[in-house]
Amino acid sequence: MKNNRILPAALACGLAFASWAYSCPQFIEFFPDPKDVSDQEGEYVEIRLDEFRAESLFVQFESKTVLAFAWPDKERFVLVHDILRCSNGEFSENAACGSLGKVSLPNSRESAWKLWAGSCMDSVNLPRPKSGKVIRRVGTSDEWTNVDEKSVSKNSEPDSLLLAGFWEDGRSLLRVTEVHHCPEEPMPEWVEIYNASGISLPLEAFHFCDRGGSLGKVGDSIRPYQTMLVSKDTASLRAALGIPDVRLAHVALGFLNNVEGSLRLCYGNEVVDSVYWNKGTVACPAGFNPLTGRRDFTPGYQQKSAVGGALSGSTKVSSRIHSVNPAPFSYKLSSRVVSKKGAAFRVRIESEYEVVLSLLDSAGRHVWKTVASAMSNEWLKIPVQEYLGIGVGFISLSVGDYEDVVGILVRP
Repeated sequence: MKNNRILPAALACGLAFASWAYSCPQFIEFFPDPKDVSDQEGEYVEIRLDEFRAESLFVQFESKTVLAFAWPDKERFVLVHDILRCSNGEFSENAACGSLGKVSLPNSRESAWKLWAGSCMDSVNLPRPKSGKVIRRVGTSDEWTNVDEKSVSKNSEPDSLLLAGFWEDGRSLLRVTEVHHCPEEPMPEWVEIYNASGISLPLEAFHFCDRGGSLGKVGDSIRPYQTMLVSKDTASLRAALGIPDVRLAHVALGFLNNVEGSLRLCYGNEVVDSVYWNKGTVACPAGFNPLTGRRDFTPGYQQKSAVGGALSGSTKVSSRIHSVNPAPFSYKLSSRVVSKKGAAFRVRIESEYEVVLSLLDSAGRHVWKTVASAMSNEWLKIPVQEYLGIGVGFISLSVGDYEDVVGILVRP
């Protein structure tokens, strides 16, 4: 069982499910007009792939010839005129290079680009370039900004501009959701981190302010809606928890004060989340949820919020928290009861992400799966009559590590 996804409480104890979905590829940087070298030597186009997988990737500049590439098994794909720039170490080890061919990036006008892979597509309109400036996407929005080329490190993930779109009502979508500052021995201290955004986030960019190093090495990322436990002794923590598949990260946290203390989660020098506790928060050895201030021990899980019903809860929240992370999708079922000889069962999904839709039998085994395209908003036919017998079955919908499971009844 994957212990880092959001599950209905009634199913969390009895069924084992597996699902996956990744954010679509996106353009994130263009360098059309380098200053110190020729355009042929310096210009590039960068695409973020994350953990998405497809057979091919296609890129087109305006009405020019489509560029086709076999899927690069990396998290970033950089289009250049000389692909040896990758092997020369100009870009990170997590980047693959492809050839721009005869395509030359415009230096003095706006331009349009699009890419597609599988059912994903990204179409962008770039502003007029400035000499020596990198045109960089702001978060996951359609906005672009100009950044000095000398301030751009091609061997690391983009700076805080990347995260501009990952805030909701002033709150970071990478957050601390559980703290165990005084667990019962021999369990070591640990902290739970949750990615409440719809895209993978680079762990190397985050760290606990004034404590240890980054949450991961170059290339490590936390998937959409994934939960991770952080400890200075991951081997002892895994043995104490007895949960084999929960994600752990080793970070030199130092010692957490049992009586009164605090943690701050930083992106570079910027604090994105902070947690404080004292002797009135919870009594040792209980851990607590920073969003509610109440005791909690759900390592690797995020409980569904009671606020907003089944389709709107994600993190552990209380009524005093005004901002609730929406689920990455909403859906409607044609019915909860299906006849073997009746009308086809259908599901309508609304989401800006691809949603993995699975059919499970009464034992929780996957018997059928498909992927609903982002922004499709169409009724999908689910072959319940063909794959399920008489009795109870389940529909699983997931994006990243967020999953919603609903039961259905199949009648004769």
